[in-house]
Amino acid sequence: MRQTLLTVMLLVVPPACGLTVHAADKPTAASWQAGVSRVVITPPEFIWMSGYGGRSHPAEGKVHDLYARATAIRDAKGETVVFVATDLVGVPKVMATTVAAAAEKKHGLPRRSLMIACSHTHCGPALDDRLSYMLDMKEADWKAIREYQVWLNQKVIEVVDAAIADLQPARLSTGNGVCRFAANRRTPKGIGPYDHDVPVLKIETPDGSKVRGLVFGYACHNTTLGFYQWCGDYSGFAQLYLEDRYPDAIAMFYTGGGADQNPLPRRKIELAQKYGRMLGVSVDEVLDKPMQTVSGNLASSFEEVPLEFNRLPTRAELEARHESSSRYERARAKLLLSEWDRDGSLPKTWPYPIQVWKLGRKINWVALGGELVVDYQIRLKRELGKDSTWVTGYANNVMAYIPSERVLEEGGYEGDTSMIVYQLPSKWKAGLEDQIVSTVHRLAKQNSVAK
Repeated sequence: MRQTLLTVMLLVVPPACGLTVHAADKPTAASWQAGVSRVVITPPEFIWMSGYGGRSHPAEGKVHDLYARATAIRDAKGETVVFVATDLVGVPKVMATTVAAAAEKKHGLPRRSLMIACSHTHCGPALDDRLSYMLDMKEADWKAIREYQVWLNQKVIEVVDAAIADLQPARLSTGNGVCRFAANRRTPKGIGPYDHDVPVLKIETPDGSKVRGLVFGYACHNTTLGFYQWCGDYSGFAQLYLEDRYPDAIAMFYTGGGADQNPLPRRKIELAQKYGRMLGVSVDEVLDKPMQTVSGNLASSFEEVPLEFNRLPTRAELEARHESSSRYERARAKLLLSEWDRDGSLPKTWPYPIQVWKLGRKINWVALGGELVVDYQIRLKRELGKDSTWVTGYANNVMAYIPSERVLEEGGYEGDTSMIVYQLPSKWKAGLEDQIVSTVHRLAKQNSVAK
C-alpha cells in the first residue's frame, strides 16, 4: 500500500516554487526501455540518527518510511544505466562499492552505469562511515549501526535488481521547472548565489497513458527538521506527494549543489510539508507543459580523481588534539591516529567520484560526490548548457563538503571546519574546482563523441 501523509499537508502553496563510452545509432523515442522500483529502508530498530553531531540518543519515532528508489533505463543498443535515490544522509564508499560489485556480477552492469545518490535528510539513520564518528556513540550503538549497514546494502542491491527486472518499453521526456524556498546560508545569509531550477525526467508507457517514473532534483540542504523521528524531510514529502498524484509512478529525488543552501525558515514539520508540496507542484507544472522527448542513446563514464588535502597534521599535533576540550576534535584525532598506526601514515588525497551520463542527444547528467556547493552547479550549467545539464551532488560517496574556490578561500564551515566532523585531516588544497570541472568536461566530451 502506498504510504502518504497528504492528510496532514494542509498548507496550500502557490506554484513558486573510469571512462568508457559506446557508439550509438539513431533509435526513436519508442526504442527506450525503463524499469522502476522502490524498497523500504527504514531501520527495523530505533538506532542513532545522523546529520547533527549534537544528537544524544537514538531515534524515537517515525513520520513516514524511508525508501531507496531506482530506475533502470536501456537504449536500443542494450546500453543500461541505473539511478538509485535514497532517503539517507550520505553514501558510504563501501556501500557504493558493494552495490556496484553485485550489479556487475548479477547484471553485467559496469561501475560507470550505476549512480547512487542520497537526499541528505538529517532525519535518517547514522551509517557505517566517517561522518558517524562525530556522534557520541558507545560500542553497542556502533554495533547496531554496522548491522543496519549490512542490511541496508542488501536492500539497495534489491532495488537495483527490481528496477532491471521491471524493464519494459517506455517513452522518456525532460523539462525544467522552478521552486524558490532555498536560500544561501553563508554570511550574509540569503544574498549569495543559488539555483532554483527543478530538472525533471518523466518515464511513461509508450502511448503516454501512464506515468511510471519521475526523477527530479533541487539544490537545497534537506535540513528543515532536526528532531528524533525518521523522516525524508522536504524531499520525502515531495516524493510522497508525487506518488500520490501519479499512483502508477515512483518518484525519485536527487540533491543538486545544495551544500550551502538551506530551506528557510525551518524546524517545523509543517514547513517540511510545505516545501515538499512546493517542490511537488513545481514538478506538476513541468508535467503540465510540453516536454522534450528524449531521443538518441546512452553513454556513460566514471572516474575517481585524487583531491589533495591542504596540509597533513603531524603526529604530535594529532596527539595534542586528542586532548582537546572539543569532543569533535578528540574524535577526529582518535580516528586519524588509529589510521596512522594501521597504515604508517595519513593519505595525502581522497579518491573523488565524478560521473557523467549522456541521456539521449541533449542531456548531460553530471553526478559529483560529497556535499557540493551551488557554485559548481551554476558553473557547469553555464559551460555545458543551462537547460541541458543536470548536476547531482551527494552521489556515489559523500566524504566531505566540496567547496568552490571562492568558498575555500572564504573559509568557514563549508570551506574548512566541516572537515573536523567528517574526520578528514585538513581542508582541501586550492585548485580542486578546476580539477573537478575539467574532468567533467573531458568525460562529457568523450560521451558526446561516441554518440
